Amino acid sequence: MLKSWRIFIAIIFLSAIGGFFKILGGFVGSSKSVFVDALTSIANTLAIVIMYKFFNISMEPPDEDHHYGHHKMVLGGPISTLMLYSFVAGIIVIDLYETFGKPYTVGILAPIFACIGLAPYILAIALARYIGGTFSYYARFTVIEIIESMTTIAVAFAGALINYLIDFAGAIALSCYLLIELTKSFREILEYISDAAPKEVIRNLESILNGYGITAKRIRIRRIAENLYQGDIVVKLPPNISIEKAHQLIDLLEKKLKDRLNAEITIHTEPESEKE
Repeated sequence: MLKSWRIFIAIIFLSAIGGFFKILGGFVGSSKSVFVDALTSIANTLAIVIMYKFFNISMEPPDEDHHYGHHKMVLGGPISTLMLYSFVAGIIVIDLYETFGKPYTVGILAPIFACIGLAPYILAIALARYIGGTFSYYARFTVIEIIESMTTIAVAFAGALINYLIDFAGAIALSCYLLIELTKSFREILEYISDAAPKEVIRNLESILNGYGITAKRIRIRRIAENLYQGDIVVKLPPNISIEKAHQLIDLLEKKLKDRLNAEITIHTEPESEKE
């Protein structure tokens, strides 16, 4: 645990260093594309700290105030990240609006500092993949930052060597991409909190029940966290089955659903009348 925490601190430090050099490139080199990339990099560093905090909270066991656990607290991470990136997007839009129509000179130091800032991010991803677990999500998330950085370096070089408009166009493109990602993130969060029924999980659940010759009368399932589901099912059992055997069967089914679908399901039974 101590080793993981030290690596986590190293990852945050490397991300912060990368963001610092990008900010330096944005101001010293007067590059709008590097400036946009720098702000999103700083947001990325803060986001992983916030997400890690809420992830740990979500892993806490049930208590008297949270009978089903703290799983949904993990949403505090993406919601906070959405707010953070939205704030950054607002700064970027205002800056680009004030710069529009005003020629500027892109210094060669802008792409150079952007290149230097890219190196710590590569090391951070390597460390995140090495430690695995929660940090692997950060590694996948930060790969997007690297793609953005490579694009920024290219347009900043072109802006310095050819025309500032290439740099400005790159900044607009990065801003549009950020707004698209914010929209996608908002929709994903909305889907989480709306308790939408996961159709594929329901199909798999019905398949498991059918394997035991049981038909569900009612199914209510919702996604609580990534690949974690909760809900309840009402099933019909033969009228001649004993209470003891019914309990054994229900316990078996609940365990199967937990093991195969990671679904915490409460199963209620109703006797099937002989007429049916």
